[in-house]
Amino acid sequence: MTYQQPPKAPKRAPFAFRLALAIWLIAEAAAFFGLAYLIGFVYTILIAVGTTVLGVALVTNAGKKSFRSARDYLNSGGDPSRELPNGYVIAGAVCLIAPGFVTDLIGLLLLFPPTRLLFRGLGRWIAASAPVMRFGGGDVIDGEVIGERSADDSRTGERNAGGMRTGERDFDADQPVKYGDTKNGPRSIDPGP
Repeated sequence: MTYQQPPKAPKRAPFAFRLALAIWLIAEAAAFFGLAYLIGFVYTILIAVGTTVLGVALVTNAGKKSFRSARDYLNSGGDPSRELPNGYVIAGAVCLIAPGFVTDLIGLLLLFPPTRLLFRGLGRWIAASAPVMRFGGGDVIDGEVIGERSADDSRTGERNAGGMRTGERDFDADQPVKYGDTKNGPRSIDPGP
């Protein structure tokens, strides 16, 4: 008889993260119910929807502006590892999109330049603690190209009596594939123009 071990439980998040998440959820609930008590439930929902719409508009505007300035900066030969010019605005807009009034307050603080200084150290700490992304690397295998196939070689292959290349499917590879044409290719759901 074989003994099967039970599956391992997934790793739990660190205690500090779980505690911060619990505090954030309690603060969001308290802010929602406190505001609903003060101004009413309908107005509270309208404010929540309004901040979400404002956040979406800001992300769209700041995102376009940020990509345009990054493109111009890179086209002029700038360093691609520099700080995103509208990073705090985009982070603030994302906080406005997220449901909850505590995140809305953080988002509003990120939008205004004087209050961004409160978050500058946090932003630098997050950037410093982010893992470095390296692409490539690994083993390099030295090799040599023995022969290359040119465009002329593909046209000189043997052809059968119907003019088709031997060893291939029964369609002419030199002809363009048309949608819905079963002779020159697979059928498509969309018949095309």
